[in-house]
Amino acid sequence: MLQTRLREYLEPRVSIIVGTVSADRMPASCRAIALRANEELSVFTVYVPVATSQETVANVAATRRIAVACSRPRTHSTIQFKGAAREVRLAADEEREFVSGRLQAFADELGDLGYPRRSIGALAHWPAFAIEIAVEALFEQTPGPNAGVSLR
Repeated sequence: MLQTRLREYLEPRVSIIVGTVSADRMPASCRAIALRANEELSVFTVYVPVATSQETVANVAATRRIAVACSRPRTHSTIQFKGAAREVRLAADEEREFVSGRLQAFADELGDLGYPRRSIGALAHWPAFAIEIAVEALFEQTPGPNAGVSLR
């Protein structure tokens, strides 16, 4: 059941926000554009735009700590995972189509909800950093009484 739920957030049309903290505990966040995972769902790769993620990447370099919240805009179903960054790299040219496709799907999702697709589709997304994360904790974050409950 949990594996199936996690895989839902690897599909297109998901909103992704990354949170980090600096060495002196100052929080920062940025919008991510795409998310992938290994088959076991123990390692995730999140793609953040170079143009908007400088503070996020600097924080990861300093602390290795990262949290990622993924939600379905239509239902507000949300999960959050936390972990340690294993690698930060510039996304490869072969990943551009994947990242661009995820941005377009997100724009379509919000467009279906009445937001202007053009505005969402114009978000900075390439070049992107790929941040590989070893997942250490997973939480329910859908608004309601179970928000914050540990899922593993």
